[in-house]
Amino acid sequence: MTRRLAKFQPHESLPDRAPATALPFVVKPLERIAAPSHEDFVKRFVRPRRPVVVTGLTGGWLAPERWTLVRMAHEYGDARVVAAVLSEGTLLDDPTSGVVFRRILVRDFIESFSAAGSAAHYVMAPTSNFPASFQRDYQVPPYCAGAAHLRAKVWIGKAGTVTPIHRDVPHNLHVHLTGRKRWLLFPPGHGSRMYSRGLLSGMPNFSRIDPERPDYGRFPRFRGLTALGGVVEPGETLFIPRGWWHHTRTLDDAVSMNFWWGGQLVHLTSLASTLFKRACRIRRDEWAE
Repeated sequence: MTRRLAKFQPHESLPDRAPATALPFVVKPLERIAAPSHEDFVKRFVRPRRPVVVTGLTGGWLAPERWTLVRMAHEYGDARVVAAVLSEGTLLDDPTSGVVFRRILVRDFIESFSAAGSAAHYVMAPTSNFPASFQRDYQVPPYCAGAAHLRAKVWIGKAGTVTPIHRDVPHNLHVHLTGRKRWLLFPPGHGSRMYSRGLLSGMPNFSRIDPERPDYGRFPRFRGLTALGGVVEPGETLFIPRGWWHHTRTLDDAVSMNFWWGGQLVHLTSLASTLFKRACRIRRDEWAE
């Protein structure tokens, strides 16, 4: 096992194929701040639903230099975790079942990064998929600790992996640990211009638009929208308020964690959403608890 891991080399980082200056719409840079107090964060960002990049939220976590793919494979390689199936590096779009999930071994997935071409999967696994020892590697951020609704996932992706535009019910803190990601965010007030796939589709919270190559002939109302965006670095945390549409491109082989949270109403809404998906057999293996 050790011999195999010693051969692993991280996949070469990809350039940002669609930097903000190359996109066919205006992208304003995300605001960056040092972590404020909980009260200040709620007042300035949570209540007005205002995205921001925060630094200094990983105090007490595993040291930054230890969040490596080699260590993940060595320490947690035997974990069988939830991963989304990709098609040419982007989430597979099944019109009936939505995102398709599989269980894969962490070690096998990370070793596959050395092969040429796009990844076949994107790990988006609940923390419960990992051994109990993983709980020592991180701490729940103070902004969401004790929330009525709180769910956390581990994300491991190869450079070039893309998550299409979508939105979530809860607030989201996405903590970047290893590797960079390019984010694009669009406000919830422009829902009619985002061309949602529809409640009865397999991906009801996803948009039909590819923002890197928008088809204005099919989606004319998307023209003229302004996004927030930029590259988020290791050690930085992106706050995505509930309802904001977001798109990500993984620029390097990357490990990150996210925390979805909200109050009792969000908890009940998320529960209703989960029950609806299960009844429609949509994304039924997403959590696989």
